[in-house]
Amino acid sequence: MSKRALYREYRPRDFSEVIGQDHVTTILKNQVREQNFSHAYLFCGSRGTGKTSSAKILARAVNCLSPHDGEPCGECEACRIAKEGTADIIEIDAASNNGVDNVRELIDQAQFAPLQLRYRVFIIDEVHMLSTAAFNALLKTLEEPPAHVLFILATTEPQKLPATIISRCQRFDFHRLTIAHIIARLQTVLKSVGATMEPEGLRLIARAADGGMRDALSLADQCLSFCGSNVTKQDVLDTLGSVGQETLFALSGAIFAGDAAKCMEIVNEIVRNGRDLSVFTNDLNAHLRSLLLAKTCGDCTDLLDVTDDQMAQLLKQAKGASETQILYAMEKLLSAQSNLRYFPAPRILLESTLVRACRPVDEHSVEALEARIAQLEQNGVKVSNVSINTEPPSKSAAEPVHFSSASSNSSSVSEDDYIPEPPPEDVPPWEEEAPTQNVSRETFSATAKEKLPQTEKKAESDHAKAENTSESIKSAPIKTTGEADTIWQQVLNKIKVKNPMVYYLAREGSGVAWQDNTLIVEFPTNAETKMNMCNASINMNVIASCLHEIYPEATVLFRAERLNESEQKLKELFGNVLKIEE
Repeated sequence: MSKRALYREYRPRDFSEVIGQDHVTTILKNQVREQNFSHAYLFCGSRGTGKTSSAKILARAVNCLSPHDGEPCGECEACRIAKEGTADIIEIDAASNNGVDNVRELIDQAQFAPLQLRYRVFIIDEVHMLSTAAFNALLKTLEEPPAHVLFILATTEPQKLPATIISRCQRFDFHRLTIAHIIARLQTVLKSVGATMEPEGLRLIARAADGGMRDALSLADQCLSFCGSNVTKQDVLDTLGSVGQETLFALSGAIFAGDAAKCMEIVNEIVRNGRDLSVFTNDLNAHLRSLLLAKTCGDCTDLLDVTDDQMAQLLKQAKGASETQILYAMEKLLSAQSNLRYFPAPRILLESTLVRACRPVDEHSVEALEARIAQLEQNGVKVSNVSINTEPPSKSAAEPVHFSSASSNSSSVSEDDYIPEPPPEDVPPWEEEAPTQNVSRETFSATAKEKLPQTEKKAESDHAKAENTSESIKSAPIKTTGEADTIWQQVLNKIKVKNPMVYYLAREGSGVAWQDNTLIVEFPTNAETKMNMCNASINMNVIASCLHEIYPEATVLFRAERLNESEQKLKELFGNVLKIEE
């Protein structure tokens, strides 16, 4: 006879061997001891937590002729009959017997008295798979079964059961097993088969089992088949297709430091070692979750089920990152994880996701902006007076965003403390050295002003030219498109001096018109993201203040290019699903 799997060979034989479910086994043992059974039970819980095993133990216990402290004795005639198999204990898989005819057959069997035992027990596994008609057929018998019949229903998804079924049963919720419970059981089983495993390997299997004892025993069985009776931590990693904690710490550190090149090297090493990218992404997300909990809760060894040394490592790395950075990386990786199995080139998807997680500066979203601000503050730059909202911009001048050194009490900022934001890749070379944040000029010392880069001096020169030409424009009425274009160029020159990043967004405006004292700037359909960023309050205030310097009473309006009739009809039919490109 072939060797039996560990999870079958070492299935619990009595309630004392069911680990981690004392709140359930205590009640069941008391009922057996007092001979006070319910006619129907409902066992709920995730896979591998002991539902079916407890149902089989209960079926033997209620029929035992001399139970010991609520446990089946295993020696009486009824226990021997139940162990060998009997027609009085019937186990049904509702996944394959889910029709109303199957339930009617079960009801017919329930009418007959048991042949060998005191009670006829029906164990219906995965009961949530029954059809609506089958549930309705079972209702009456489940509510008032014959005195010699006992029903035990087991399910992993109790929310799919009708309330009328749940109300007729005694419900027991089985908890997910802790890592400590799984490790203790694994040690017992491995000792019984004469095998050994390193403690870190046991912990890796317990984590991968995700609270299920059956999964843990299956993984242990697989490791024993892979490398024999002495299993090391590396053997477990090779079996699971996982990577070590050192790799996860190194990759998360590279993400927080913005080192995309380091991330690519780590991914390349993982692929060369033949690791499963889906498993790796799941492990990385779990590691980021641990960092988030360490950042939020501090020392949470019990919550994460880690050793003291691992907790110290998590606390150390979490201290060097902000919650915003951790959450931003998690959101990117969770989004990619759901698509990895369907993507034809999962490595490309993972690499592009890691690059985006390293460079929030390249993304125009509120989450990316928060991550960028958090990265600046981690580098010792204090950011204040920042507001993010979707309200329409007011006509008042914009409030500047101030940067100051976190370690200095003075209101002035030296040249060394000024950290410009890296420009986007498609920004012209003359803008690459310009600061990308709106820094108040009053905060610079006289020495720092003298040392401004040449690009700043050129921008200030353009600003002076714009002020000289704006006086002649103010006195003339604006009627033509050419004059509106001239005004918009003057506004752009002023924006370029105040905030080059806003200039990079606003310059995408392709058509300009003047109507009712309003400067209307149209954006092409492929630049709607930049138009939305211009409409953000913090950016609109900068643009509006520059326009007010030329025309105090004027306002600015950004809108997408108007579509022709056929394109407009397609937009109405398909909405955001349709992408119209040039």
